[in-house]
Amino acid sequence: MSRHYKIGEFAKNLGVSAGFLKHHEKYGLLKPKVAESGYRYYEFHQAMLVVQCIRLQNMGFTSKEISEILNHTVSADMRQVFEEKREKILQKYHLYREMLCYMDHLSGKGESEAEKIKGGEWCVLRPEPFYYVENACEGQFIGNEKRYEAALRWNEYMPMVETCSRFERLDREPGLSSVGQWYMGLRILKGAADRLDIFRNEEVRLVEPGKCLVYHVWERRKRNLERPKKAMELILEDPLEICQKHGFMMAGDIYSAQRFCSTAQDENYMEELVMIPVEG
Repeated sequence: MSRHYKIGEFAKNLGVSAGFLKHHEKYGLLKPKVAESGYRYYEFHQAMLVVQCIRLQNMGFTSKEISEILNHTVSADMRQVFEEKREKILQKYHLYREMLCYMDHLSGKGESEAEKIKGGEWCVLRPEPFYYVENACEGQFIGNEKRYEAALRWNEYMPMVETCSRFERLDREPGLSSVGQWYMGLRILKGAADRLDIFRNEEVRLVEPGKCLVYHVWERRKRNLERPKKAMELILEDPLEICQKHGFMMAGDIYSAQRFCSTAQDENYMEELVMIPVEG
């Protein structure tokens, strides 16, 4: 007669928790004998089933998928099951690789905290093209079904997908009076989007900037959630002042991508990238 093991002893021998066993019991994978007292008892042969659950879980299968595989999938279909899971893991691999690169940037690569809160730095270059989808204007959502779909599908690719504002250029003079309405949306660099095969529909716009004054912001600021106009001025006043100083004329709409924003009491720590198309 085979020995029966109480749930705690059985779990301990297999390196899992009692909760793990109960969870997989709910999906019909483990069927212990239940005494009148309510105690669960397991037989030794069920250990191999637990091991298979662990292996499949660590390969990324959900409990529901594991139940389907172990209870209903015939051996002839297993190759396709694993090929499909491999494709999903490969997609995650590419996503995490992009995420590591992005986090290397956010970590500052050795810059001290003091260096990262003093303001910003600028250069003139041609930024990498990016995909952009807009969903708000002047603090009001302007979405439609296709914009909702893009936002929903892009969310899983954050943080490579960034919050991005667009500021209308009214004329060529570099100053706040030359900036019209501001719009808010999401953006992702074209290279990353192509590597990840990110979702795109007709609401997703490809922006290919020309020569831009690119201003990197790293600083602490007072929060301005109730004064969006003031928040806009804080984003643009320094790079526009640089344009004025060096005689650059604005050549198109301004884009500002928010890399990171943390809130501590009444302060924000901002990492922002402002791109002003220029000529001159």
